Order: sequence, then C-alpha cells, then structure tokens
Amino acid sequence: MKTHLRVLAIVVFILVIGCGTASAYSKTNMQSVVVNIDGAPRMISTDKETVGEMLEDLDKTIDTEYFLNDAEESDPIEAMMTISLTSVTEKTTAETKEIPFKTIERANPKMALGTTKVVQEGQNGVSSLFYKNVYHGSELIETKFVEEKVTVPVQNKIVEYGTTGMIHGHAYTKQIQAKVTAYTPFDAGCNGITATGTTAKKGVIAVDPKVIPLGTRVYIPGYGVAVAQDTGGAIKGNRIDVCYATKAEAFGWGVRNVPVYILQ
Repeated sequence: MKTHLRVLAIVVFILVIGCGTASAYSKTNMQSVVVNIDGAPRMISTDKETVGEMLEDLDKTIDTEYFLNDAEESDPIEAMMTISLTSVTEKTTAETKEIPFKTIERANPKMALGTTKVVQEGQNGVSSLFYKNVYHGSELIETKFVEEKVTVPVQNKIVEYGTTGMIHGHAYTKQIQAKVTAYTPFDAGCNGITATGTTAKKGVIAVDPKVIPLGTRVYIPGYGVAVAQDTGGAIKGNRIDVCYATKAEAFGWGVRNVPVYILQ
C-alpha cells in the first residue's frame, strides 16, 4: 500500500514538472511586437516566427487591406520590433451636375411667317456623378470616375415658328432678295426651249438651282406667279431671269432688285 502511494506521488510530481516546463516554454516563445497601423501603434504578442505569419493572424482583426512599409513578410520576428502598415481603403463620393436644356426650333406651316410660339418651357436636368477614391492611410492617392446617373431628366424648350406668309393671296414659305432681269425666247443663244424641256414663255424663269430648285413656284412683285424651269450661264446666286413674250416687255422690265417669294 505504501509502495503504491509512493509511485502515485512520483507520477504527480513528474506531471507538475512537465506542465510547468511546457508553460514556461510557451511563454518563452511569445514575442512582443509594436505594429503601427496608419501611425497608430498597438502592442501585440505573437509566437509566430516571421512577419508574414504574424500578419496572417492580424488579418482576422484588421478589416481593411494594407501594405508593409518597412519590412518583408519573410523577415524573422524579433522582440519589440516595430512594423508599420498603411491601410488601403476605398470610399465612394458623389456630386451633382446641372444639365442645361436646349432650345429646339420647329417649323409650323400653320403659323404665319415671322411669328413664334413657345410650345414647351425648358427645364434643366440634374445628374449625379459617382467617383471611387482610393486612400493610403489618410492620403488620397487616386480618384476614378464610376458612373453618371440622371436623377432629374432634362426638358428641352420647344419653340415653333411660322413658315407661311401671304402675298397677294399667295401663301409663301420663304423670301429672298434677288437681282431680276428679263429675256425672251428669241434672244441670242435661246432656242425657245428651257433647260427642263418646256417652252420658254411668260411665267417661266431662269434660276440658279442651288438657290431655287427647278420646279419651284415663286411670286415676283410686278411679274406675278412663275415657275423655275430654266437655267443660264450668267444666272448665279440670287439672280433670276424672267421670260417675256416680246422684247418690248423685256425692255420694259429692265433690271430690278426685288423680293422673290417662294410659294408653298
């Protein structure tokens, strides 16, 4: 009985000594390290052998990305060494921008020439511009444009203008100032046939098609209604030849600067 008690006492003693040794060994392996995160120091204890292994543990408590400033992950841990980390964070910012409205002019043939009417008032729109800002610590490193969202749609102003005028009972859409001369089908170089194949006669005029397209009806004060059916080598720009049946009528017209009305 005494022998058994003595053996039990020895086992207990060995276990106590072993536990104490293990505890002492564990405490001996712990190192104190100062970690600066964005300049704010904190003291931590670690039993890791390298900086990289220690940072793997820190990842569980640091909720931002970061990078090492003054060490390598392969560096061994030393007592009271200082490691500096800089956080990498992203913040989204937004700013508003006013979208100016445009004024759109729209022809209205039912309105008299020279008149206008506001059909729709203009209203500026608003958009939000979103940016992503990247910070290293508290320093702004980069700003990236992300997207633009229209929060208030723009409303353009619409103005209608009249395109129809009246001259001696004829509705016209445009007026030009022209130098108007007269000719007859019998003038030198004329054969009585127009450039469009019709017969040259009263009511036919020669025009520059770049100014007045062939086939256009016009009203010329003092001459009347005519159709652009002919052209001429000397007819350039705002110049028109009106056709008369006789030379007396042509000479009676002479050369005049008059308004020419483009009919509907």
